[in-house]
Amino acid sequence: MSNLKIVMFVFSLFLVSMAFGEGKKFKINGWAPELSEGEMLVIVNRLDGVDTLAQAPLVNGKFVLEGELEKPCVALIKVAQYNGGFIFLLDTDAPYEMRLWQDKKEEIKGGKLQEELNAYKEIVEKANKGMNKLKGEIKKASSEKHYKTAGELQKKLARMREDAQKELDALVEKNKDNLFAAYIQTIGMEQMNLDALKACYQRLSEKARQLEPGKQVAARIQALEGVEVNAMAPNFTLWTPDGKEVAMYDVKGKIKIIDFWASWCGPCRQEMKNLREQYAEFKDQGVRIMSISLDDSVEKWKKACEEEQIPWISVRDDNGWSKSEIRKLFGIQSIPFIVLLDKDGNIVAKNIRRNSLREKIVELLQK
Repeated sequence: MSNLKIVMFVFSLFLVSMAFGEGKKFKINGWAPELSEGEMLVIVNRLDGVDTLAQAPLVNGKFVLEGELEKPCVALIKVAQYNGGFIFLLDTDAPYEMRLWQDKKEEIKGGKLQEELNAYKEIVEKANKGMNKLKGEIKKASSEKHYKTAGELQKKLARMREDAQKELDALVEKNKDNLFAAYIQTIGMEQMNLDALKACYQRLSEKARQLEPGKQVAARIQALEGVEVNAMAPNFTLWTPDGKEVAMYDVKGKIKIIDFWASWCGPCRQEMKNLREQYAEFKDQGVRIMSISLDDSVEKWKKACEEEQIPWISVRDDNGWSKSEIRKLFGIQSIPFIVLLDKDGNIVAKNIRRNSLREKIVELLQK
């Protein structure tokens, strides 16, 4: 990674203070100056669904939220009418005070979990600032052909990244039993491969694994294991350009090729030519293809389908690239991405293309 992992906050409102009562009760006093009215929510996302912890009207940009809390949790405070919101670690161990400005400079005090999160952010922000400065110096030295200087700066950059990572690891290790460590492991979880996720999960104690973020990591691992090679591919239903519903299990053949693509992806369009050649070569031997578009635009997808004259089943995920659960399930970070299935729907290979794909098809047909 060029920069260290950092907690990303989405601000669609601006709060000026937060305080929690004693015991299991909490109270939030806040201000959203860019909005005059609406409905404020404090929600928590669990494996079994979203739960609302508190709600109250927004009046003249101000609101007061009160509720009860059984145990610490990762919560989101948001305006019901808008997407986004502000993620924070909700607890009742101390009163909280929060001030946020429109330039996204924030000050949050109170609560052990939030303090640890603040420390985490401080390490990351300081390290990223230093590393970005060094990268600029390396670029300048290289452009001026001062390669020895650039090399020394590269070493300094590596040491800086390593030192910061050690600090972060120590902070997570210190908190391995609580919500903070469990939450940190979920940041960027959907972009992690199976091995990285398992490494994150191993860093959690048994206690932390029982917290909601820990359960979410475990669920994500289980989901990814379900799409590993030799696992039976999950079924899903999508729609063709003319509105026909097609389930993946409905596609029958000795071999099935699942091709993830999009109209805006140049390499995907190039891969179509290769798939067309292999389809012509192997279709009479029972090879079938399903192309799944991750286009956000229906019109652009349909236009690309017409341009490509796709001779096999072509469908689109209505959720597009960013919200596609199918893409996330298969851990797809870039396209084209091809999944090869045998006649029983078992995954034989993933992210396989061109000559490697053809060789695997030949191998399967010869069995």
